[in-house]
Amino acid sequence: MRVMHLFSSKTFAGLERHVEELAYAQTEKHDVQVIGPANFKKLFRANYKVIDTNQWRFSPILCFQIKKAIHDFQPDIIHSHAYKTTAIISKIKDKEFQHVATIHGTKKRTDAFEKAAFIFGASSKSLDNINNPQKEVLENWVDETRFYNFNKGSPQRYIYVGRLEPVKNPLRLLKAWKNINYKLDIYGDGSLKNKVIDFMEQNALTDRVRLMGEEDDVKNIYANTSGVLISSDREGSPKVLFEALFCNIPVISTSVGIMPDLLPSACLSESNDESFKELLEFTIPKIDEIHESCTTLFNEAKTKYTLKNQNERVEEIYRTLLSNASR
Repeated sequence: MRVMHLFSSKTFAGLERHVEELAYAQTEKHDVQVIGPANFKKLFRANYKVIDTNQWRFSPILCFQIKKAIHDFQPDIIHSHAYKTTAIISKIKDKEFQHVATIHGTKKRTDAFEKAAFIFGASSKSLDNINNPQKEVLENWVDETRFYNFNKGSPQRYIYVGRLEPVKNPLRLLKAWKNINYKLDIYGDGSLKNKVIDFMEQNALTDRVRLMGEEDDVKNIYANTSGVLISSDREGSPKVLFEALFCNIPVISTSVGIMPDLLPSACLSESNDESFKELLEFTIPKIDEIHESCTTLFNEAKTKYTLKNQNERVEEIYRTLLSNASR
C-alpha cells in the first residue's frame, strides 16, 4: 500500500506529532510519504517531501505542487489532516486514490470533510456536524517507544503541556494557581508567552511557577509529576492526556473535546475561569484519591490507547476502502 499524509502547520505540537508517529508506524509495512513545510522535515522519521503547505489555500502554485506530488508518488490512500489540506484534496477530480481525512479538533466548517471517503474525528464532538456515515472516533495514543526506561520518580509538581495560545488558555490556569501553594511547571511556547510572564510577575507566582520551554524528551516532561492540568477552551484528543495516563498520572481538565468521554466527572470543570479554579482547589488536596479513581484509565492507556493499536485501526479502514473500490 502506498500512503500519503498531508498537513499544514507553523508549529510542531500535538497534531504534528500525531502525523509523525502515525506515518512512521505505517512505514513498517507500507510505502509512506509525508507532505509538509520545510521546517519540520528533520522531525519526521518517514519519507518527507517538502511543500510549503502554509501558502494560501487557493494558491494555484500550492495546488499544482500537491497534484504533481500525487502524480509522482501514485498513492493508494491520501490521508489529509485538518481542514486546509482536506479542502485541497477534496477538490481534485477523477481521483485514483481513496481519501481519508482527520478532524483534530472541533470545527465550524466541515464541508471539505464531507467529501472524503472516510473521516476520523478526535472526539465525538468533532464528528457532531458530519453527515457522512463513513466516520469514526479515533482517540489519540501513546508512542510507547518514547517511554522506554521511563521512571515516574517521586511526585512533587504539577505540569501544563501545550502551546501558549488563547485556545489553550494558560492564563486561566495561572489565575487558578494564585491561591495554590504547589509547584507548577509549564512546558510549551507561543504567542502568550510574554503575557504569561507578566502575569506571573504581577501576581507573585515566580517562586512556584516555572516556564520550561519546549522539551524534546517526553520522559523528562512527565517525571516527578503529581498531575497534568489542561485549561483549554477547545480540544480534540490531546496527546498529553494519553501520555499522562500511560505514566499513571491523573489529568485535571476543562470538559472539552474527548475529556468527558474518558475522565471521571471529579476531574472535569466547565470551560470558564471560576469553574476551573474551584476544580483545582477541590482536587489538588485530594490528588491521592483522584489517582486511585483513575486506575482503570491508566490500564487502558497501556493496552488500548497505544500507537500500535490505533494504527491497526487506521490501516483496517484503508484496506476496507481499497477493497470496496476494487469491486
